[in-house]
Amino acid sequence: MLSHRIGITASRRCRQLGVYIRESAAALRGRGHLQVTNRRLGAVVVAAASTTVLSASMLAVAPQAHAATTYQGRVTATLNVRSAPTSAAADVGTLRSGATVSIQCKVFGPSVDGNTLWYKLSTGRWVTARYVANIGPAPRFCGDGREYEGRALSFLNIRSGPNTANATVSSAPQGTLLPLVCKVDSQVIDGNSRWYQLTGDSGGQWVAARYVSNVGSAPPYC
Repeated sequence: MLSHRIGITASRRCRQLGVYIRESAAALRGRGHLQVTNRRLGAVVVAAASTTVLSASMLAVAPQAHAATTYQGRVTATLNVRSAPTSAAADVGTLRSGATVSIQCKVFGPSVDGNTLWYKLSTGRWVTARYVANIGPAPRFCGDGREYEGRALSFLNIRSGPNTANATVSSAPQGTLLPLVCKVDSQVIDGNSRWYQLTGDSGGQWVAARYVSNVGSAPPYC
């Protein structure tokens, strides 16, 4: 396998924040790796660049850790409450326009009328952010501020949400190391209901946990 090195230098401001993404030859003979440095945490994510279809532009830093905080929002239209952050998940309730809701955090998921954010309510259920107006500050991203790592056990579809009904946005060959943020319970795949959200800033990026082996500790629930 041809080893190679690609250096990507960000702007001066980004350099001051310690942001860089580079692809370099691995120490192990014949295997390339993609190395991503987390600008906020200084953590390094390694993925198999020579085989993965997961693009570097889809990788981003994990959110910073925050103390437990409840946020508020006002529903702007009749809104379905879901069991997971996707319209493909079970409908478990309805909120009327004008209702005030308590929100724990947010994740990226399938787009609803151009909005890819989903809010986790204090009940543990989910709603699209498209029809919720923030009262005060916007909710933080879910997760504990750390970036975790998993390895694809087989060729893996990366989807816009935690359900096979959601669009495939990328893929990862067997052996690819994946940057994980948090997990949710959603559609059951071969007996496993957990789905992992990947670190990303371009909409939802989700994989079925059934086909991912944790490298180190498992990520927390979203």
